[in-house]
Order: sequence, then structure tokens, then C-alpha cells
Amino acid sequence: MGDGLKEYAKYFVFFVILAGVAFGGVHVLRTVLKTKYPVMVVVSESMVPTLGVGDFIVVDHIDDFDGVVAAPQPDGDILVFLRPGSSDEYIVHRAVEGLLRDGEWRFVTKGDHNYVEDGQPVREGNVMGMVVGRVPILGYFPLFIKTSRGFVLVAGLMGIVFFADYLMPDKRSERVGGSFPWLSIIPFMAAPLTYLIFLFSPDNHLQYELAALALWYLGCLVAPFAFEDDDMGLMFWLYHFVLLMIPIGCDIIWWTTGITPSNWWYVEGSTVPITWLLQRETALYHSAFKQFAFFLLPGCIMFLVLVALKRRGVKNLGELNRLMRRSASKGEASFESQF
Repeated sequence: MGDGLKEYAKYFVFFVILAGVAFGGVHVLRTVLKTKYPVMVVVSESMVPTLGVGDFIVVDHIDDFDGVVAAPQPDGDILVFLRPGSSDEYIVHRAVEGLLRDGEWRFVTKGDHNYVEDGQPVREGNVMGMVVGRVPILGYFPLFIKTSRGFVLVAGLMGIVFFADYLMPDKRSERVGGSFPWLSIIPFMAAPLTYLIFLFSPDNHLQYELAALALWYLGCLVAPFAFEDDDMGLMFWLYHFVLLMIPIGCDIIWWTTGITPSNWWYVEGSTVPITWLLQRETALYHSAFKQFAFFLLPGCIMFLVLVALKRRGVKNLGELNRLMRRSASKGEASFESQF
């Protein structure tokens, strides 16, 4: 097997392992938490600021409904339930009042962002579980690749990265050497820092997301000349874009257009389980995707074009690559000489 095929096989095995870990993790949670859908995604703003749009929520089974706390925000427990009269519309709202009738609990529920309570009480038999944890906005990713255009975009970028040696053949006569300029990673750190902010408060932090987006563009401009190993640079960029920038981009679309994932499909509800089935998309989704493409696709194109031109041996870009890595080497040497 050639080196190129070995590299692709390694990437394929890695993704299989990653998918297996994700599937196995959900199965373990399902067994431990005793719920059909232990991990769900918030798709509407009805629970803002307690739960943000795009949040993963962890749902635990309720063994004893006598222990459910029903009280106004912020004291009442947050329940996940089927809307009365529906078989597939999942709601995540707070229990604000509990009513015990004929030995069965019924809960009056309300979204923290809503002005009024829900139309009718929820029977305990319709309650799937209680929210016991959240991971901010990362849930946008499985929702995004569940859409037709989102899936095509991610699959297309993966194809370009995995087959870069064929699509962007390396025609350089020599390698530049030198050390990796670690300062080039700084623009990519804005996204995870933004996630930390959302971890403590899911309310509007649009200014931080726009700053992360601007710094990501700077990273797309710098990163092609920071990596000696283009395969590593492409993979680093791909993972960062897919896992961090796609959720941030989707959240920016919500805050700037008001279109949440609950508007992407002809499906009602404020939370959805993690599934891979495609559903019929709305005109609002197509509008949201156009905005997403406007914000992020130019950065993707810029990064990939610069990588392709560098690998083609364009002189000025090669000099920039050499300058960045040699400057990093000199900086390391200067630092080491002080000790």
C-alpha cells in the first residue's frame, strides 16, 4: 500500500473510531440515564437564557415524580416531554406548578423566555425526563449536517482535505524547514474561548462570536504558511471549522436573522433527538444557509486557495512560508540562549 493510501486509510479508521465512540457514548448514556433520548438539542429560544439555542442537553429518567420540583424560574425542574396530543413534538420547558390528581402528577409548564404558561398541563406519562446538564451550542453541528446543504458542504470539504494530494499536487522543489510558529494558532483560540463564555451564560454574546469569526479569517490567511506538513494543517483547519466554526456560524445566523433550527424543518417542538434522518426543509432554512455561506464560505475558499497556490510553488507564497517558520526558529533560539 502506498504512502498516500496509508494516509487515507488512517483518516478513515480515525473517523470510524470517532463515530463508534459517539454511538457507544450515546448507548451508554441511554443505559445509565434510562431514557430513550439521553442527549437532545435545543432548537428554539423558548428557554433562553437558561438554555441557549443549539445547546446539547442531557436528559435523565425520573424515577419518582413526587420529587420533581415545580416552581417558577429559576427553581423549578426543567422537563422534556411530548406535547399533549402529539407523538413526535418534544418540548423542553420548566415545571412551574405540580397538580396531583387521581394518583397521577400533572405539571404546568412554561418556557423561561415565554410570557405565558403552556396551554395545558402535562401528564407524567408524557414526561421523558429531566434536564441535568448542557453543553453550549455544539448541538448545532449534528443539526447542520442533518440538512441537505450542510451535509454536502461538510462532505465536500472532507473530500478536498482527504484527497488534497490529487486535487492540489505538491510541485515544490524543496521544503522550507524551520519551526512551527505557534503564534499562528492564536486566531483559532477565539472560538473555544467563546464556547467557555456560553458555558456560563447562554444569553446573547453576538459580539464575541463576530470577533471569533473575524479572527478565524485571520487564521485562514496565516495557517497555510505555518504548517510544514500540509496534511496536518488541512486536518487541523477542517476539524476547527466543522466542530467549532459551524456552530458559531449557525448561532450568528440566529442572532442576526431570528431563524432558529426550529424553523429549518416542518417539525414542531423546542428540542429534538439526535438522528441522522433528513427531513423536508423550509424556505427559512434556505435563507439561513445563504447567510451562513455569506459569513463563512469566503474564509474556506481563501484558505484552500492559499494552500493550493503554496503547494503549486508560487514564489512569493513560498517566501512567506519560509519567513514565518524561520522567524519562529530564530525566536526559539533566542529564548533558549537566555537559559
